[in-house]
Amino acid sequence: MKKTLFILFAIIAVAAGLRFYRLGNVPASPDWDETALGYNAYSILKTGRDEYGTFLPLTFRSFDDYKPPLYVYLTVGSVALFGLSVWSTRLPSVIFGIIAVIGVYFLVKELSSGAKDSEILSLLSSFLLAISPWHVVFSRIAFEANIGLTVCIWAVVCFINGLRKPNFLPVCAFLFSLGMYTYHSERVFLPLLLLVLIISNWNRLTLQYNKKQLALAATIGILLILPLIPVIFNKTAMLRLKATSVFTDKTAMLARDIRYLEDDQKRNDIIGKILDNRRIVFVKTVISGYLSHYSLRWLYLTGDNPRHHAPDVGLLYFWELPFMLYGIIVVLKNFRSSQKNMLIGWFLIAPIAASPTTGVPHAVRTLVFLPTFQIFTAVGIVSLLNTISGLKRYSRYGLTIFILGCAVFNIAYFMDLYFIHTNPEYSEYWQYGYKEAVAFTERVKSKYEKIVVSTALDQSYMFFLFYTKYDPVKYLAVGGTRSGSFEEIRNTFDKYEFRKIIWSKEKRDGSILYVGSPAEMPHGNVLNITFLNGKPAMELADSPCGAP
Repeated sequence: MKKTLFILFAIIAVAAGLRFYRLGNVPASPDWDETALGYNAYSILKTGRDEYGTFLPLTFRSFDDYKPPLYVYLTVGSVALFGLSVWSTRLPSVIFGIIAVIGVYFLVKELSSGAKDSEILSLLSSFLLAISPWHVVFSRIAFEANIGLTVCIWAVVCFINGLRKPNFLPVCAFLFSLGMYTYHSERVFLPLLLLVLIISNWNRLTLQYNKKQLALAATIGILLILPLIPVIFNKTAMLRLKATSVFTDKTAMLARDIRYLEDDQKRNDIIGKILDNRRIVFVKTVISGYLSHYSLRWLYLTGDNPRHHAPDVGLLYFWELPFMLYGIIVVLKNFRSSQKNMLIGWFLIAPIAASPTTGVPHAVRTLVFLPTFQIFTAVGIVSLLNTISGLKRYSRYGLTIFILGCAVFNIAYFMDLYFIHTNPEYSEYWQYGYKEAVAFTERVKSKYEKIVVSTALDQSYMFFLFYTKYDPVKYLAVGGTRSGSFEEIRNTFDKYEFRKIIWSKEKRDGSILYVGSPAEMPHGNVLNITFLNGKPAMELADSPCGAP
């Protein structure tokens, strides 16, 4: 027992080290969602209202993407303790990432209860999540999906415990309901996962039926979810769904199908009329989106959005691939029915919420894949080690050293790419440059009547609010945020005004400082800011030649 605790604490230490190391500096800049989460938490702390003036909202309008509320409220505490910063905004994600690593240990221990290698499987699965590229990256940035994953893991732990100890069922209901407040995808995934868990353990649930605890669990779940119903189905909040749905632009999706259907009608092709149907296209699009998330190329080699992975690598370690595939086979052949159904069911429903959305495969919307990959990989490793234990000593040692060598090389390769190369190679994807621009404008703003910041710099108003730590009381006193989305119409505070810049029509007498993209601004500026790869990021000017 002492040995197990020592190893578990060592794993937690590794997880904490990878998540805290250079937290405020890698990635090099917060993206717009991180600044929005941080500033809205700051506003809640100071005023009890978000940037639009809504009192303790259950959904944060933000950039008209209507963010679920839990991350913001968690960040209120870290901002209160450490002040508004990139570090404090990312802190809740770090803490929940570490809690997820602990949760996986208990999850696998419950899933493999009674198995000979239960302890090894639990520790190894936990360790694999601790060092997972997918999980490390998302545990270091303020993304709500990471909170949702942790809540999900512990909800399943409580469910499995509740099969033996009914007192865990109310806690399970609380966590499943809480997960609905974390991230949009969780509102689809968690009900499906709960259904999988119930079906997989139906016999145990009916045999160990506890009316009192089930009733309490159901009451807790209903009471917690009820406030969300008007929020989720609000017409305005549905803009988020429309913005990410592949069905929003039906014209582009159906263009080829319309041509085929016109040809079918000319030829009076009855079968063609049936098959070249928009409903068939919709179904094929969703299926294609679903299957794209099982692409080995995406998972192990390329990833998707550069903000979701380190340069030149995928979401998972390549060395894990054979063990993961072998682990799935072992689970299918050797695990008990309920264990197998829970794990495989989790693995199969993970991409459902993301399937009808744009930009698939998508690492954020399917973060709930974790920790199934790590569990399958751990099963594969342990099973292989048991298999080769019968080999001759030199063969066994040679194979073990080869596997360890591949693993160490791959892990070191990821660490170098992430902690050393992410900033210079990917800074442009992280909206780098705002910190430098704000530091300069704050230093010289007394020289100018006002500072105009271009809305071509995405969500510029929020970065300036965040980095100036502008008092939310003052901000709301003059109306707060007046428009969301990417329009940023009429957003102003202090000397800052956020709008389009048309240089030929601007007042260029040195009384106004302009902050814009390189395409908008003249040569010979007051200040040029570059990304860490040397490409131009933004420019500041106050007159045709840039003279102050």
